[in-house]
Amino acid sequence: MIRVDFSVPAEFEEVPLGMDFEAAWAEVNTRSAHGYMAAGTDKETDQQSLTEMARTLQRISRFLDEVGVVYAANCLHSFEGEVSLGSLTVAVVDYSYGGDAATAARGTLRGVLESRGEGWTGSVIDAPCGQAAVFTGGQSYVLPPAFSPNGEEIEVLTAQFHAMIPVPLEVGDEQRMCLVAFSTPQVTHWEKCYAPLMANVLRSLRFTGNRQEARGGAQTTAAASASRTEG
Repeated sequence: MIRVDFSVPAEFEEVPLGMDFEAAWAEVNTRSAHGYMAAGTDKETDQQSLTEMARTLQRISRFLDEVGVVYAANCLHSFEGEVSLGSLTVAVVDYSYGGDAATAARGTLRGVLESRGEGWTGSVIDAPCGQAAVFTGGQSYVLPPAFSPNGEEIEVLTAQFHAMIPVPLEVGDEQRMCLVAFSTPQVTHWEKCYAPLMANVLRSLRFTGNRQEARGGAQTTAAASASRTEG
């Protein structure tokens, strides 16, 4: 098993992975009570909206778990007098990259930039956890009505940060890639607010390996441990 350890700002709240509907319902109600989600105009509409949110959150949570995400979180806070939202995921996936992690990082950089096209930039950096291909750019998403402030499907432009780090060969028996992804719909907040935070996340990231099988005979490929940092 590969363990991924890193630090995240205290504003980030972890999203449970692989939730069933009951867990998703509890999560949505908790966040709604804290003002993290818009409520309906009356009790019946509010319940319908929360139910749809819970169903959507359950699907997202299970999908993230199935594709190798080991940590997911989001934040909702104030930055320079404006509401600001961000989402962070960390995944570890099987990825055969040959015998050299540095070469793999450079190849990943070229491939991603070619596929994303104009508006995306990137470089390979020497991070404490190893060679990392990092990218930034913009991408649009369609927001489902349940999560839209006006209850209608809308297209949202987000600022994106991605880091792809070949897990060093000495960590585990098989070659894997760690992917760190962050997005925010407040694109003007990226440079001052979120870029320094993601740089700190990347600097704090470490891999450790455990070749023993998990208890009960099941083989676990990866796990994450995120510590919260203030300021």
